[in-house]
Amino acid sequence: MTHVWTAIKKVPFFRGLRDTEIMQVIKIAHSRRYKKNDIIFRKEDLGNSFFIVKDGKVKIFTSLGGDKKKTFAFLNRGDFFGEMSLLGGKVRSASAMAAEDTELYVISKRNFAKLIAGNHQFTLKLLHTLADRLTRADNEIASMLFHNIRGRLAEAILELTKKSHATPTKVAIDQSELAQYLGTTRVPVCRAINIFKREGTIDYRRGEIIILNHAKLKSMAGNIQ
Repeated sequence: MTHVWTAIKKVPFFRGLRDTEIMQVIKIAHSRRYKKNDIIFRKEDLGNSFFIVKDGKVKIFTSLGGDKKKTFAFLNRGDFFGEMSLLGGKVRSASAMAAEDTELYVISKRNFAKLIAGNHQFTLKLLHTLADRLTRADNEIASMLFHNIRGRLAEAILELTKKSHATPTKVAIDQSELAQYLGTTRVPVCRAINIFKREGTIDYRRGEIIILNHAKLKSMAGNIQ
């Protein structure tokens, strides 16, 4: 019990909860492990669980036809997902896959409803995160409408590295995955990366982006074309 308690307390999403509230979470959550590339659920599946990332990384995506995919987000430790189909009583609106070996806390639909009804702090954190995601979706739509590929790539790099504490700031992602994140193809992404490299804005090697000039990248991300 002590090990589970300590692990739960370390998850950012649960910080600020009282001991009695954490005990409630421990009673209803169970741990589940996934290997890299394991599918957690698919788009159109019935929603029956709420997930919180304990360790690892989860990719949220959808297929656009053929081999083309759109990546909506990469979720890391403390992030949650799967709540929309539970709140709306509908099927999953996207697919979820383990982007690396991952361990999740899983809460059933029934227990999720009880948690929301009986824990105001949990519900507030849920609402704040959903509001942040809605803002991010609005910004992404505006970016697709008004930015060229370089501006969109700059925004994507900043978004993907915002939780990085490394110096210099870096993120491991290949060009195909970046293209899916932007909802485009690999060729324009490759061209934009090469331009950024020549300008000294970023470096890119072995599937890893390294930010060399954060101010310039931020300026390009905010530049509407």
